[in-house]
This record gives sequence, structure tokens and C-alpha cells, in this order.
Amino acid sequence: MRKLMTVLAFVALVMVVAAPTMAQQATLSEFLVNDGRFGTLLDAVGAAGLSDALNSDGPLTVLAPTDDAFAALPLGALDYLLNNPELLTQVLSAHVIPGKYTLRQLVSGPTLDSAGGEPITFALSGGLLAANGATISSVDQVTSNGVVQVLDSVIVPSAVSEALAAATSYLRVGHFSPDGGAVDITVDDQKVLEGVTFGTISDWLPLVEGVYTVQLAPAGSDNFIRTTTTRIPGGAHITAAAIGVAGSGDLALQFIPEDYSPIASGQARVTIFHAIQNAPAVDVLVNGGVMIRLLGYPATLGNNDGVDTVNITAGGYDIQLVPSGATTPVILDLPNVRFNEGTNYFVAAIGTPTNPTVAVAATGPDMAQ
Repeated sequence: MRKLMTVLAFVALVMVVAAPTMAQQATLSEFLVNDGRFGTLLDAVGAAGLSDALNSDGPLTVLAPTDDAFAALPLGALDYLLNNPELLTQVLSAHVIPGKYTLRQLVSGPTLDSAGGEPITFALSGGLLAANGATISSVDQVTSNGVVQVLDSVIVPSAVSEALAAATSYLRVGHFSPDGGAVDITVDDQKVLEGVTFGTISDWLPLVEGVYTVQLAPAGSDNFIRTTTTRIPGGAHITAAAIGVAGSGDLALQFIPEDYSPIASGQARVTIFHAIQNAPAVDVLVNGGVMIRLLGYPATLGNNDGVDTVNITAGGYDIQLVPSGATTPVILDLPNVRFNEGTNYFVAAIGTPTNPTVAVAATGPDMAQ
């Protein structure tokens, strides 16, 4: 009996010594730094001037998005938030709840007010706990002044979501260089399109207003053949057109803002782009009449950028491109082209003077961004 009591006493002593005390436990800040998954979160906390909160007495429940969670935000959204401290603070405050809430208290599905006043609703879905729809991938990381619940996505308060929507633009790429081969498109070191072939106009890529570096490389290569930095304003639709002949070293990216304002009833909107290098300036004929006059290849006619946009009654048309001021020879003949009501069309004349062709993209009212 005495031997048993001695063993139990020793076990108890070991448990007491081994158990971390409050002084030994990391703070919220120390846990986030030491863990290695939260570099973006810590940068954002620092930019917003909220670092001291993580070292306060608390207790606090921190809903901590990982670096991958921030990377999943729309392109440019993080930079936009970092440059707008008020919006950034709203986002970060939505991830902090006063008090210490562990899995045991959260599985019942409470709605708790965040430090910023945003209601955070917890719910079980597929056996996983989520906060406002963001899955908690790791639970109950206990610290000396609170607890961390790890998120796999970022909670965006409604007011911030509205601001981001207003600042969101749409970019697409048109590959109009006849000898450029298939290309990959990289925006700010993030490869966004792969294997874009000549004559292709990509889908729209959403991105938040800001300055972006757009790069073209042969498909599967990191050897960029063209790099251009430009500012994308909010609420814009922009086609980045790759034009020129790569073999001549004059491959270029031209950024073409398009008009996506409301289209009048019964109308369609058509943007024509002249991208046939070494072809003369053209007139665009519609059913034999001139719709657009003197459209030159970009930069060949002073400020003429090769682009013009018209609104036209929806319906079917015969379209021809001819040398400006003449009716022959016909450079491109496009019979029976139909323009649907409420739809934006981008029509690019591409190729070479001896082998011209056309690339067309349509964005209908049901697809409007």
C-alpha cells in the first residue's frame, strides 16, 4: 500500500511539473508568430496598428485566417485593404470575439458579436465547425490570454464586401499576335491564364483596383517576352490585347477600356479593334454604309488607338472592312453577323494583310459583371 501511494504521488508530481502554467503558455501574438501559418494576418494586424490587442490581458477568441485563406481573396483585394486602414480594421475586428470560446461552447451554434460589432454565427456543417461560413480547420489553440480558432477563409463584413465590389474591375486578354504562339499570362507574379492561343479572347478575370504588372511568356515557360505595368481603375472592363509580330520584337500589350454602361433598349454595343499589322487604315461598312471611318492600326495615325465603339440596333448585318475612303478591296468580309439586344461585342480584326481573320467575344446581359 505504501509503495502504491509512493507511485501515485510521483505520477502526480510529474503531471504538475509537466503541466504548462499560465506563465509558460504563449500569448495570442506569440502563438501566431511561432506557428508559421499566419504571416499575412500578422502583417495586416501590424498595418492596422492592432498588434497590442493580441498581447492584452483578454481573454479573446481569435478567428485566425491562414496565409492560404488570404491568398484566396480576389486578386488585389489584400493590397486594397492594406491601403485602406478603415476597411482593414473592419475585417480584422470581425475576427476577434471578446471572451474565451472553445469548441465545447461553439458546437451549440451561438451567434456572437465580434469586436467590430459583426455578428458571427457558428454552425456545424459536414462534421466541421464554421464561423459565418468559414470552416474552422483547427480548433482550440489555447494561449495565456485567449484561444485561437484557425480559419480556412477570410470573413468579410458586408460593408467591406460592398466596398470591394465597387472597386472590382474585370480584365481579359486577347491574343492577337499571329506568330506569338500559345502564351501564359501572369498578373503580379500569379499565373492567371495558361496556354492562350492566337485568336483567343479569354474569360473575364476579376481583380480589385490597383497597379498591376502583366507579363506574357511562352506557354509553360517563365521567360517573359513582354512585361507591362498599368493602373486598373475600379469598376472597369479592360481587354489587354497582345499585338504585333513577336519575331520582329515589336510584340506589345495594349489595354483597351470598354464601355459597359447600360445599353438602351433594342440596342447592342460593338467595339471594333484594328490589329492587322501593316494593313492600311480601314472603314467599317455595315450593310454597305460606313459605320466607322478611318480606323488605323494602333499608333499609326497619331492618337488613333485602333479602337472605336458604336451602339447599333440589334439585328443581323453584313460587315466589311475596306481601305479607308474606298470600297475595294475588301480586307475582311463578315456576312450575316447578328448582334443581340443588350449585349456587348468585342470584334478584333487580326492576322496579317495576306491572311486576315477575326476574333469575337460577346458578353450578354445575363453575363454582365
